[in-house]
Amino acid sequence: AANADPVAFRLKLLEGKGATPGYDAARMAGVVRLAAEKSGWGRKLPARTGMGVAFHYSHLGYFAEVVEASLNERNQVVVHNVWVAGDVGSHIINPYGAMNQVEGSIIDGIGQALQLAVVIDGGAARQSNFHNYQLPRMPMVPQIHAEFVISDNPPTGLGEPALPPVIPALTNALFALTGKRVRSLPIDTSLFA
Repeated sequence: AANADPVAFRLKLLEGKGATPGYDAARMAGVVRLAAEKSGWGRKLPARTGMGVAFHYSHLGYFAEVVEASLNERNQVVVHNVWVAGDVGSHIINPYGAMNQVEGSIIDGIGQALQLAVVIDGGAARQSNFHNYQLPRMPMVPQIHAEFVISDNPPTGLGEPALPPVIPALTNALFALTGKRVRSLPIDTSLFA
């Protein structure tokens, strides 16, 4: 609706906002810029491919993500790449653990967006176990490119902030590709038929 580049639009929203207790718009703008830079935002994409961006703040952690996705010949969503930029403070005590946390959050978020619906039928969940509540499997896992901004700020939370932005970044990529907005989850691909 703003008729603006999605990254530029978000940066304009953050511009000049400064810091309030517990939140610093400049730190958020920093991760948005880094995710956009690492993804090559604005580059020419392959046919039937879109890119979307989103950001999230929680537990004092700042995360921005860019998703590159397409629709295959069966109209299924394929997530190819996710670029993640996170600012969780001055140091990361366990870099491998941090990377695993971010990667797991991305995979879980994609699963939530694409397939993890619980249907209530007659007051009970129709899904009874993992045979009909399919968690993401390796074939649907994209390339995940994560970067951390090391700042002078105290260490912050890392457990949750990387998951929420992957879902709107994915739906924004699908909007860029199809011109159709996703308004409910999991994503119903008949919307794109």
